[in-house]
Amino acid sequence: MKSKLVLFTALTIFSASVYADASSCYSISNQDSKNLCLAQAKQEKSYCYSVNDRDRKNYCLALVGNEKSYCYSISSSDAKNECLARF
Repeated sequence: MKSKLVLFTALTIFSASVYADASSCYSISNQDSKNLCLAQAKQEKSYCYSVNDRDRKNYCLALVGNEKSYCYSISSSDAKNECLARF
């Protein structure tokens, strides 16, 4: 339960954040978070494929690639609903 809450919070922060440029992403030590940041900042879904957590990867691919179908592959129901709400 706690891990799902953390995931949902991280996804919400990721989707709500706007980075001026990718340089701010490189200071993030967590690799998944860094790749999520780079994917959003550069609008390149290739960074999403480097995300290890499956739910975060699908969330990234959905948002950056503008492909709602990836939301359905998210196992956390809260994160899935949050993803679907973006479309």
